Amino acid sequence: MAQESAERVRSPRTMRLRRVLRPRVSLGFELAAVAAWIALVSLVVAGRTHGTDGATHMHGTGGAVEPGGPPAGFGASGSMDLAMWTLMSFAMMLPAAVPVLEHVGTNSLRRRRQRAMATFAAVFLAVWIGYGALLLRLAPLWSPLPDEVVLASALALAAVWQLTVHKRRALRDCHRSSPLPLSGWPAVAGAGRFGLRHGGACFRSCWALMLVMAVASGASGGIGMLGWMVLLTGIVTTEKFARKPRRPTHVAAAVLAAAALMVALTFEIT
Repeated sequence: MAQESAERVRSPRTMRLRRVLRPRVSLGFELAAVAAWIALVSLVVAGRTHGTDGATHMHGTGGAVEPGGPPAGFGASGSMDLAMWTLMSFAMMLPAAVPVLEHVGTNSLRRRRQRAMATFAAVFLAVWIGYGALLLRLAPLWSPLPDEVVLASALALAAVWQLTVHKRRALRDCHRSSPLPLSGWPAVAGAGRFGLRHGGACFRSCWALMLVMAVASGASGGIGMLGWMVLLTGIVTTEKFARKPRRPTHVAAAVLAAAALMVALTFEIT
């Protein structure tokens, strides 16, 4: 009887159920990503309530507010634009980093698990925040051009990048794990190095997609910006979770090329 009971407890269905019900080590970061999405949607809704489009207007403003732009105090300075980019980075990049955060958590001592994961996430997100700061500096270079032309060009560039060998190598590096020291400052440094290495690989893989996001945040209204965010987040997350990411990468290239053509045709018609 005892043996039969033990076999019943260890059945595949029971084991799967236990894995589902077991607390996820990355749950806090997943909730942070959800909170970032809620905050972004709230800002867009607030912008529409105040009669504006709720967009961040990174493109072509250099941090200045345009007529019909975002709500007062939002996007009114470079620092606020960078804050918006940081929020977008949390919403778009944390979901794709969940498997790596789980690796860091499960390979760290229980008493310092959250610290290791926070160190990794801070360094990983710092890479993207730095990229956002760079784009804010470079925005005046393309600001004289029509928004649709800049967006179509960014989409076409992203589609081409999806098919390059550099993209494949970067995506392969995104899937590589790293051994982590267990205690002391070596553990902190190890989590930081892993965050920098993974963030660098993720940047090489997704810089063109996030360039599209930076341009679209100014070229589209608030609802349009959220639409681009959903599309690009879906591409990044699918590539990171797929065991064989080449096919999703090629599908994403086709979607981006089609979007570039649609934006270009819209500009021609208008």
